[in-house]
Amino acid sequence: MKIAFVVVLVFNLLLETLASVSLIAGPGGISAAGSGEMWSMHYGFAALAIASISLWVWPHRGSLAAVTTTLGLLSTFHTGLVISLALAGDQMPGMIAHIILATSCLFLFTQRAKICAVTTLETQHD
Repeated sequence: MKIAFVVVLVFNLLLETLASVSLIAGPGGISAAGSGEMWSMHYGFAALAIASISLWVWPHRGSLAAVTTTLGLLSTFHTGLVISLALAGDQMPGMIAHIILATSCLFLFTQRAKICAVTTLETQHD
């Protein structure tokens, strides 16, 4: 379970960092300054924030409280984006990526004690 959690953190970091860069630099991003059409840039910074959770939790990935908070936040974020993208119906690759992350986070949320138990056992043997 610990490896699956690390994979989800890395996938989240990569996906949301790429989304952030493309949204900030895209047509509704920083180049639209002053036009009132900068919604893309605003979402780009939100994507950067959600990407950063992977870095913030990294030193605490064996803590049940940190894992619970992280997986709860990521589950909510990715599930919300699945709903939003499904309603829009125009970004199938993004929707599939968020379905994978939402499902993985929800599953890992139910297994979070195992993620932390493995880490606890490893530290006891050192």
